Amino acid sequence: MQVKLKNIIKRALIAYLGALGTIGVVLAISIGHGSGWRPALAGLPLYVTIFAGITYQLFKEVRALKREEQQESKQ
Repeated sequence: MQVKLKNIIKRALIAYLGALGTIGVVLAISIGHGSGWRPALAGLPLYVTIFAGITYQLFKEVRALKREEQQESKQ
């Protein structure tokens, strides 16, 4: 159980870092072109959707793991 939970959390952290990296690249390009950070806000709905998707998947996997653990303890 602990190893599986640790792997799930590790995957989620990598996904969150990837999402932050994506935002960082967009922000760096925007600033690099001299536009500042405000044009990067145009992608805010996409950023929120990405973070919500990662969080949803994390909760879904943790709940499935707990359900699996409960079924094993009943047997």
